[in-house]
Amino acid sequence: MFGWQDAKKAVEAEGIYVGGWDPRNAVLPNRNARHHVANREDTLEHAATVQDWEADEERRLVRKLDTRVLLPCCIIYFLAYLDRANMGFVKILQAGKPSSFEETLHLEGADFNWAVSVTYFMVTVLLIPSNLLMKRFSGKFYFPVIMVLWGTIVMCIGAVHNKAGLLAARFFLGVPESGVVPACIMYFSFWYKPHERAWRIGIFHAANALASGVGGFLAVAIDHLNGKGGLESWRWLFIIEGAMPLVCAVPIHFLLLTFPEDSKSLTERERYIAVNRFGRGATRKTDVTWDWPAFFNVMSRPSTYVFFVSYLCLLIVAVALGTFLPTILKVFAKFSSTKANEYSSAVYFVAIVIYAFWSWHSDWTHERIWHYIIPAAMAIPCFAIWTHVATQKSFGNMTPIQLYGLAYLGNMVSIAQPAALAYRTSTLYGASEQAIGGATAVASLSIASIIGPQIFPSTDAPWYLPGFAAASSTIAFTIISFASLPLWLLWEAKRRKAKTGHAMPLRAIEDAEHSTISAANLALLREQNALEEKRGLEVEDHRHIEEIPDTKI
Repeated sequence: MFGWQDAKKAVEAEGIYVGGWDPRNAVLPNRNARHHVANREDTLEHAATVQDWEADEERRLVRKLDTRVLLPCCIIYFLAYLDRANMGFVKILQAGKPSSFEETLHLEGADFNWAVSVTYFMVTVLLIPSNLLMKRFSGKFYFPVIMVLWGTIVMCIGAVHNKAGLLAARFFLGVPESGVVPACIMYFSFWYKPHERAWRIGIFHAANALASGVGGFLAVAIDHLNGKGGLESWRWLFIIEGAMPLVCAVPIHFLLLTFPEDSKSLTERERYIAVNRFGRGATRKTDVTWDWPAFFNVMSRPSTYVFFVSYLCLLIVAVALGTFLPTILKVFAKFSSTKANEYSSAVYFVAIVIYAFWSWHSDWTHERIWHYIIPAAMAIPCFAIWTHVATQKSFGNMTPIQLYGLAYLGNMVSIAQPAALAYRTSTLYGASEQAIGGATAVASLSIASIIGPQIFPSTDAPWYLPGFAAASSTIAFTIISFASLPLWLLWEAKRRKAKTGHAMPLRAIEDAEHSTISAANLALLREQNALEEKRGLEVEDHRHIEEIPDTKI
């Protein structure tokens, strides 16, 4: 089509990933892609070292990484989202009673909505700094510190007595939590090849769904503590959930790894494979951490803004549904508070299985575009039917349980996220671009978390017509804009090629020169270290002899 395939192959031969729209790849992997490296998402450049390890060795390493990288990040995200999204469950605890959250703090109008949104102002501001700090200190030290900080703040929310205190606490909660999602996604890029990331990011996001599921049942259980120790149940919820990251911070520190180049928890052979299995453009510890030209390059690319807007539209719906599903089920579908929390949790538990399968399927087929479009499109019927019901202000022939059943389709907007982030990280080259472009992508999440809670204000209850209608149209827009990304990526690569002679950004090429370690260089490095150590011992012995005073008889 107008030379599309030829142009795509030309830039992908240089290590650039573009993607495409072939619907066959959404079902089965392109067998040819397994035999032609130029078509693979994790293209190995000729500049990379020759693979001198067995496939079984690499598989064993990846399994170890799943234990030491993926698992702790999932625990971190589970605890962070449990503490971030508990507002949706808190809102309906003891609803209508003097001990309820809103009654105790005298919240009115949109106060609750702003209490949810205010966290994400600081999250948005600190996205890039959080990535840079993680790159500077490594996830092994960075993540436990922010766990202690956000756990302490969440416990303090249990002590607030008015709207001002709530808003202040939620505002400062955004400082440590700004480093959870973007820093974890960037952390993955140090350890996992591009075609390995969608499944891991899917499992990572499944921790989000697990937190939402557990959070609902935990809220129901903690509701029985209402009045214990003179505290309302919502205060107990913040205290208990805030204490969890404090307890887990220390074991998480010992579980996490630093970087492939220097991790003491890996053997020398494992470090060698971990570094050299990546191609040019990979994220490295040796990369320049911050580079102004890289910043301006990333921010001048149309693909940066197309991805940002399309992902933002998806996440506005995902955040709004994730925050207000219990309220929608209680107010719109007329369920009790207990059933609303329990039924919401069931939606998220089902999502865990779908996250794992759909993300694995995306990695298996090496396809991203359709793995974003399909689940996003599946969510449209949910909000379209809810819009129709709200327009009529009557359930008609529908029952509350049928309206609830549509929520499983609506939650498919969340299932599209791993493919989107895997796609984005595969189109960023080197640590500077990952820090900047990754943070910009995740800025969609934080800004959506500001906007999303505003589309279901209490004043629109019980039908929430504007919110349902906005969700339907927003999903349609995100599908169209995301589908255009390959065109933008190809245009940018061709423009770089014409300007510099390379489709790959020059910074990534320069960083690659310092990244890989050949077997010959590794052996030479060992010899040099041994020689220096021997010389050092000889010098120490010589000094020791000189320091012995002459004795005269």
